[in-house]
Amino acid sequence: MEFSESALQKVREDRLLIDAVDQWLYEEIAPYLGQRILEIGCGLGNFARHLTERELYLGTETSVESIDFISRQFAGHANMLFAVADATAPGFVDFGQLGIDTVFSLNVFEHIEDHETALCNAARVLQPGGHLILVVPAHMALYGAIDRAIGHYRRYDKRMAADLFSQTGLQVIAQKYINALGALGWGVNSRLRKQETPPSGQLRLFNILVPGIKAVERVVPMPFGISLLTVGRRS
Repeated sequence: MEFSESALQKVREDRLLIDAVDQWLYEEIAPYLGQRILEIGCGLGNFARHLTERELYLGTETSVESIDFISRQFAGHANMLFAVADATAPGFVDFGQLGIDTVFSLNVFEHIEDHETALCNAARVLQPGGHLILVVPAHMALYGAIDRAIGHYRRYDKRMAADLFSQTGLQVIAQKYINALGALGWGVNSRLRKQETPPSGQLRLFNILVPGIKAVERVVPMPFGISLLTVGRRS
């Protein structure tokens, strides 16, 4: 894997250009969110800002700098907790003592080499009946220069994700591909043009188009997309 720290940093910064996509993803996962939530890979708080009224939100990250930053951003909210934690570490399951009813992770597991252990630990944190929500990049056929540059070990399809959930004892209750147009753009830029980051101009234009694309996909389910949503329930 030809990882580039500068490419990853640019992608993180450019995420701000597609805030409509983050809103879309939040709307997709919102029906499955409970009141005591743990996020794996909270970043700089893109999704934490939606959850300030929940009973408990715990954001975890492997980056000390990120946790320091986001802790300051939400310092006025006693129900918003943040911790430096690795989902593959044995101690991660101790968060289960907090009565967690939802674990979610958006565009993080593709960066985790041992994603089986991470998912198993995430499932063990959940209370019975709780939901585990995963959004990951879709389709290995799209894997290319951008994926390698920003540290993706893999992309996923529905069967692969369902098998992972099944191995951890989770019942899959929902799966769908999201953002078909984004998948086409990723394929052109990453596979054909072999760029290490998506062009910023394209991201700005795409952000404008998101409401229309979202409306279409809610009426017509897509057989492919740039992202895959999988929701599992702990029995």
